[in-house]
Amino acid sequence: MKRLLITAALTNALTPTVFASQLYFDARNDAMGGAGVASSDFVTAAFVNPALLGQGNTDYIGMILPAIPYSDNGHTRYAPTSFGIQTETSDAFLGALDNVKTTLEAYDNNSNPSTAAAYANALGEFDGQRMGINAGTSFAIALPSSALSVAFFGNSYMTSVATAKVSQNDIDLAKSQNLDDLDSKVNLAGVSVSDLGLALSMNWDANIAKVSIGISPKYQRIDTYSYDISLDDNGLRKFEDGFLDGLDMQSHFNLDAGIALDFYDIFRVAVSGRNMLKKNLEIETTAYKGINQADEKLIFTLAPLVTAGFALHHSYATLTAEMDLNDAIGFESNSESRYARGGVEVNLFNALQLRAGVRHDLNDMRDDLYTLGFGISPMELVHIDLAATVSKNGAYSVYQDGEFSDGGLNSGNSTGDDATYGIDGFVLQVSAKF
Repeated sequence: MKRLLITAALTNALTPTVFASQLYFDARNDAMGGAGVASSDFVTAAFVNPALLGQGNTDYIGMILPAIPYSDNGHTRYAPTSFGIQTETSDAFLGALDNVKTTLEAYDNNSNPSTAAAYANALGEFDGQRMGINAGTSFAIALPSSALSVAFFGNSYMTSVATAKVSQNDIDLAKSQNLDDLDSKVNLAGVSVSDLGLALSMNWDANIAKVSIGISPKYQRIDTYSYDISLDDNGLRKFEDGFLDGLDMQSHFNLDAGIALDFYDIFRVAVSGRNMLKKNLEIETTAYKGINQADEKLIFTLAPLVTAGFALHHSYATLTAEMDLNDAIGFESNSESRYARGGVEVNLFNALQLRAGVRHDLNDMRDDLYTLGFGISPMELVHIDLAATVSKNGAYSVYQDGEFSDGGLNSGNSTGDDATYGIDGFVLQVSAKF
């Protein structure tokens, strides 16, 4: 029945789509609450604080590749080795979607004016609800030195908003128990930012500290898009075929910078500033209010983010914490957040690393995010790192066997107070040091 597509198509459509963007993915940092301004490894320093290039081990060259080629029956394939996905679930979205599913099942089992009215009401409540996902990948080649450290890097991340747009016609037909063809849609609006840059770091020994400064001039390609997915039989196929037609590409130069002070080779304080040149992007979309409203311009701001942190680091363990000094800005429709992050790493025989952390929104706009992960580094040559994030209503806990489970959400109580915790993101990264 075509009405089932409201649930099925939304489930599929949301898989590749973000409210507040994550500027980079690094499995080690992400497993430690996302903290890395003072504790990042030199291989990933270019993404978060270029000053840390000069704090690295000068005996190594580091490399991260986004994918590794392999042969499959004579055809070249690529296995992804550096990527991350971070969903941002919405209590209201999931509660409204669950209510659509529940009322549709009730209507199919017993079609009458009462179940039809409940289903129509659920569709109306679902109109305008939103959800998002971060996704990204990166590569780097880092050459640390006691004098001038250099890294060539690339980083790409996407932030999108998926908005349910239920037509009044579908609601009216549901009330009359005559819903066949669907006018309802899902709008995807978002921004994809790709960086290509060169990080430089210099360091020198002061009286009581090793001082490092770094800069990362970079070229940015910025793609904005807005696309409607029709929830009829051919909607998803047309979306896949025509997605690239919705892109609008711009280019932009930007700059990251940072400083780090290492005291007695065990305590470090650091400050970084990312995307120091502000840029506003306009996206023409209906994503704000749903299908029953006029088109709007969605504003995404690529703004500076300044973060300060410290780290206690030793060959056997690392403890780190940091705090954003200004609000993180993304889509203007999204409440601005300012995060504090902290994490710990235990290194067992330089072969196995165990990590955990937490991210807290100082503005109390978002729930706390808990992180965990591990790393494997055989012979200290190849490093395989995996991280997972856990929060209330984690997307991979409420979506099971092709359906959304309740997770404590319903139309009468969508606060999420009794919602279960679940995984809502993961990061994989393979690097090499030689």
